[in-house]
Amino acid sequence: MSGRVLFVSDDAGAHRAFRAAFAPVQRDWEVTAARGGADALLRLERGEYDALVAEAQLAGTGCAEVLLEVRRRHPPTARIVLADIARPGELVHLVALAHRVLPSTCAPAELYAAVHRGFALRALLGNPALASVVGRLASVPTLSAHYARIADELMMPEYSLAAVGELVAQDPGIAARLLQMANSALVGLRKPATTPGQAVRVLGADLTRTLVLAADLFSRYNPNSLRPFSIETLWDHSQKVAELAGLIATDLNAGEQVARESALAGLFHDIGKLALASQLAGPYKEVMMLMRADGLTAAAAERRVLGTTHAEVGAYLLGLWGLPDALVEAVAWHHEPGACPGTAISALTAVHAADALLRAPDGAKPDAEYLARLGLSSRWEEWGFLRDRPRAKE
Repeated sequence: MSGRVLFVSDDAGAHRAFRAAFAPVQRDWEVTAARGGADALLRLERGEYDALVAEAQLAGTGCAEVLLEVRRRHPPTARIVLADIARPGELVHLVALAHRVLPSTCAPAELYAAVHRGFALRALLGNPALASVVGRLASVPTLSAHYARIADELMMPEYSLAAVGELVAQDPGIAARLLQMANSALVGLRKPATTPGQAVRVLGADLTRTLVLAADLFSRYNPNSLRPFSIETLWDHSQKVAELAGLIATDLNAGEQVARESALAGLFHDIGKLALASQLAGPYKEVMMLMRADGLTAAAAERRVLGTTHAEVGAYLLGLWGLPDALVEAVAWHHEPGACPGTAISALTAVHAADALLRAPDGAKPDAEYLARLGLSSRWEEWGFLRDRPRAKE
């Protein structure tokens, strides 16, 4: 048996449909159906589950209460909510408690993939402490209701770019970040965008969806509340890594897709730091003290204090959110690319190189064995010139 999943619904028909969705993989998954929130809490007292899937609307004991209990009792459990996307108001509280929110009408294959992915990520990253640390994170970073509305519009077969632009414009923080990124070398526009609608038209659906998520996560914090952790420094470094990673991928003739994945992964490569510093403030202050006192890298200090690193936490979150595997891989191993199997040039290659180059003044070095494995040892000096060339104006 690979994993156990608990499905929570008031509807017996939904139970049958959920079991049917997992029927093709019943040898790998034990499916338990709970009739409502109260029944779910009783079952959670009797044992642990690798994943919980709950409908947003439950009579009596509500979905939020179930999610809270799962987070308190079993932090490693992946928490997934099925909700009516036509009723975004009900998501306001749930998105803060769930790792993933899916439409209640999503296809069985999509639902299974979401459940399996959370379980597989934990096994892939190979650290028992990882899921527990992620489970301890409180309300953010999660996918906000505003981001969910934008993503839902972009998922429609005949989505309206004008409607997306209007949704983006409703959040000044997201709008400002999106315009900033749209006008940067990350995209390389010939003509600068001046409104959210123009930015969306130029970026297109997939890129807009991912960039809005990055902007959303970085825009919802008061920088002063995270001191001594600096969100401004993190954001500036993330943008620089994104730009340089895209340039390195282009220099390697890796193709447009890899170049775009490299830039996007660069934006997200340190998102785990934001999650840890904002939600585990006490332990992360201890991490920063160790870095100063013992000269440790962030990853080494995090491992000592938390048993995991920001790279693993960030990759786990991106995977649960449903971002592409290439981004998850690049974030997970950007400090230790040699631990990732394979010899193909990918977003991981570009992000690792970009991050190491930009942190070189602090003593960071590339994974020489990894670069040699890919036949790229001689390219390091060339990429240094890419790092040092003047940045494009935003």
